[in-house]
Amino acid sequence: MPISTIARPLHDQTKTKKKIPWTQATTASFETLKKLLTTAPVLARPDFNRSFILVTDASKLGLGCVLTQLDDDGKEHPIIYASRGLKPNESNYAPTKLECLAVIWAVKLFRPYLLGKKFMIITDHSALTGLLKTPNPTGIIARWIVTLSEYDFDIKYRPGRVNESADFLSRLGY
Repeated sequence: MPISTIARPLHDQTKTKKKIPWTQATTASFETLKKLLTTAPVLARPDFNRSFILVTDASKLGLGCVLTQLDDDGKEHPIIYASRGLKPNESNYAPTKLECLAVIWAVKLFRPYLLGKKFMIITDHSALTGLLKTPNPTGIIARWIVTLSEYDFDIKYRPGRVNESADFLSRLGY
């Protein structure tokens, strides 16, 4: 069951200033989320001697990202998850522009972890791997390329079916 469905009773508690009764569904939602957040995969502490991996995704509902690192066995461990809904004007963006927005938002959000270190950006949108090499970018894409120019990173394509965490976070249903 998607976390957005599980969290709905809790999310509804924050939507209004009116007092909403705490129900059995709200308690069940809280307990289920608590269990999900404390069982594997549990968040790992960042190791600043290792490089970071930033996994991003965008959908018509929102943006999602996960900052991860590889352990000694090559297994990816989440450090931080983040997501947000789209602003009204962003919901009109074309898919490639949305995916680029997800990268920009995530890089700015995790700037303290990423600035000054080489890292990998993983996206499920293959067009994004070449977008930042556009010879004559214009408008917002040009501004985003300037924003990203202060970072040292590579972009790698990973199909959506194996990009589950960020994909899920971008579809929370804000």
